[in-house]
Amino acid sequence: MIPDNAKPMPWRKYSDALIESMNYIERRASGDIKSLKTHWQQFNSIGLNGIEWGNSYILASRPGVGKSLLIASLTRQIQELNKNQDFYILHFQFEMSGKNLATREIASANNMNLRYLLSAKDKNMIDLTSEDLSKVKNYVSKQANRKEYIIDVPMTVREMKATLYAFYQFVKKPFVVTLDHTMLVKKDASETSKQQTMENLAAMTIETKKALPITWFILSQLNRDIDSAERQIPGKLSNFPCDADIYQSDAFMQGADVVIAYNRPAKYQLKYYGPESYVLELSDKYLIAAHILKNRFGELGIHWYKADYAKMNFLEVDPPPKKEKK
Repeated sequence: MIPDNAKPMPWRKYSDALIESMNYIERRASGDIKSLKTHWQQFNSIGLNGIEWGNSYILASRPGVGKSLLIASLTRQIQELNKNQDFYILHFQFEMSGKNLATREIASANNMNLRYLLSAKDKNMIDLTSEDLSKVKNYVSKQANRKEYIIDVPMTVREMKATLYAFYQFVKKPFVVTLDHTMLVKKDASETSKQQTMENLAAMTIETKKALPITWFILSQLNRDIDSAERQIPGKLSNFPCDADIYQSDAFMQGADVVIAYNRPAKYQLKYYGPESYVLELSDKYLIAAHILKNRFGELGIHWYKADYAKMNFLEVDPPPKKEKK
């Protein structure tokens, strides 16, 4: 005999899932559900002509490539370009303070050199003018109603999960979640290792993207192995980041919908990059190769950007030429 307090069974009819999918297809066709557009056409092409709701993106690189800059640019863009969609943004910004993140945005949005903006008084650099200071104040005053929030005190996975559900009750709208970055998530008292923390984090992102109307952008590190001399032989496949280079890749690769590894080839003095032998200018230290390692929506490959670190921006560029075959 089945007890009265038995838990309900977890299964449901597959035909119900088909109906759910049909309704989703119909809402996309009618324009009721739209992807979030960015200025980067390459990035839009990874998903369904934009960022799809209910998914998780892993963005990984070695330090100094500009992960934080990238995610700040992306979240600002989607707010500018998708004003017909009602959504929020929540940053788990564990690497830098909210003030420092905001300063970078002000520099980028106003096309100003960061050191000039902060009155570094470098040689041959003038002081911040009163006109530019007024421009900054005007920009900031126009941002008061942005639907964007930040948490810059590190949390455990358990605390992050509770915060996500509380935030949804607060806004009652879809929201984009960013995490900068995985290594800085605090270890809970119940977790015996950092690996367990990362496994719990990966499981939590899968659970919440199914339970809540959110999309995740998770910043992570590439392991040090990519810096080894053996991987810096020009024109070899080992020049390229791979799945195993992602920090705690076993935890994150399975549940992620899109995984992108960003690399600065000029850092390694590579004249020829990868088996396709992209011909690189060694002086072009701002060229960024974005390797699409996983994509549930379509093709893999490499996209190319140029980082303008002085003005805190990422720009799309054409691929470098390939070495001519003899």
